[in-house]
Amino acid sequence: MLRDSAYRLKSVSVDAIVSCILGTVAVLCLIGAVVISYLYGGKGPAVVGLLGIGALMSAIAGIGFCVAAWKTEEGGLSLKRAALVINGFPMLITIIFYVAGWIL
Repeated sequence: MLRDSAYRLKSVSVDAIVSCILGTVAVLCLIGAVVISYLYGGKGPAVVGLLGIGALMSAIAGIGFCVAAWKTEEGGLSLKRAALVINGFPMLITIIFYVAGWIL
């Protein structure tokens, strides 16, 4: 029935969806760390560092799922690219924060 129809069922990569979710978690952890650090005047509790580490770990896991999504044939390229951007941004920001913290 669907073969003769103008509408097609489009497959979605589950790995890309998981990668987007992990990237969103990483962004939320990073925003939480920045807000808590601002509220404490730059001398925040240990939870700020834990949120930063959580953001970095989540982004690394998200990039792992993104690589797995690129290796599969299913799903479109736009979701895979979005997952790469969503995970790459918090990973780069956390690395910059940690390197700047070690240097300064």
